Amino acid sequence: MGWGSGTAKLPYVITPQDAVANISSTAEFYLTDSFPSSAEANPNDIAIVFINSDSGENFITVEGNPGDRKSSGLHAWHNGDDLVKAAAKKFSKVIVVIHTVGPIILEEWIDLEPVKAVLIAHLPGQEAGNSLTDVLFGDYSPSGHLPYTIPYQESNYPSSVGLLQQPFGQIQDDYTEGLFIDYRHFLKEQITPRYPFGHGLSYTTFKFAEPSISVVTPLDTAYPPSRPDKGPTPTYPTTIPPPSEVIWPSSLDRIWRYLYPYLNAAEANSAAAVANSSKKYPYPDGYSTTPKPAPRAGGAEGGNPALWDIAFAVDVTVTNTGHRPGRAVAQLYVQLPESLGLETPPRQLRQFEKTRILEPGESETVTLEVTRKDVSVWDVVVQDWKAPVRGEGVRIYVGESVLDERVVCEVGNGCSTL
Repeated sequence: MGWGSGTAKLPYVITPQDAVANISSTAEFYLTDSFPSSAEANPNDIAIVFINSDSGENFITVEGNPGDRKSSGLHAWHNGDDLVKAAAKKFSKVIVVIHTVGPIILEEWIDLEPVKAVLIAHLPGQEAGNSLTDVLFGDYSPSGHLPYTIPYQESNYPSSVGLLQQPFGQIQDDYTEGLFIDYRHFLKEQITPRYPFGHGLSYTTFKFAEPSISVVTPLDTAYPPSRPDKGPTPTYPTTIPPPSEVIWPSSLDRIWRYLYPYLNAAEANSAAAVANSSKKYPYPDGYSTTPKPAPRAGGAEGGNPALWDIAFAVDVTVTNTGHRPGRAVAQLYVQLPESLGLETPPRQLRQFEKTRILEPGESETVTLEVTRKDVSVWDVVVQDWKAPVRGEGVRIYVGESVLDERVVCEVGNGCSTL
């Protein structure tokens, strides 16, 4: 869980060792950063190797990493890569469990023949051990998917934020990458990742079929319709209440350092005298109480409510084609047309839905909704969100990762499976 403000005091912790010991009475455990010379491997033995890549605040430096990962790059800490390689030399079956705060480089050992599986557990919390054994021992089929891209090498990513030579090392980031971060960067630069954004495996397989797209709210205009009229400005009485209402009650038992909404009698009477005089509040020059026109893109929380109108709905039938129960995650990515006048990534995640647990041969129809905002870009001149009229030129991809193009839909031309 790292250290600093990101930590938490857990009421209890089920460690992986606790959970495995509850299931297997013959399991052996070694708590070490280097491979134990005493470990013996039988042909049927499986080695489960735990490695990590941590982070925290910079009041502690671990292996040259001052809080955030630095000297280790995106590699495992505490000799993790060497530990996996040593286990792979002795055991014919190795499972690697990774507790990490983000992407991690796997290249030193991922292609070794004994390495049969990798489970990226991130930071699972107090039920860490039980959650891992549920998957490792086959009680549940995994259905998690990567929230980032795993590259072949760190240089596949754009440059990280650097600390300028300034007092206290203030961070300076000009955001020159624009929208092209993580998988969007990989797509733009045509870089093949080790594992793409959204990647995830299961103990079963799934088929996506019978896709269809329908219009829910027509995009008849490039910009959303006018926001609803503002409600009336609330009014309140302007008469000044008597000072006695804010004077300390004589019977109040005060708590030290607690803030109370009361004044002493002198302060209350003085404030009332000023309030009832001809003095006016000293508003700055140019201040006006006349309401200004509302911005066209504004509105309630989230902006113009029309941005959240469902523009399109994509239906896909997901079928479990394997031999184990499991859940699939249908991910919807949008490609916007060049006619919008802004360079955008070739795919942007806009929606995802997880099926219920599907038995072998069972199907479920998943509906993925696309809002007006999902197909809009910000017009810096008009200062509003701009969408292609009627969705012309919008392409939609559905699969189990950003590179898994099982379903392709084009607004106005229907859908097909690949």
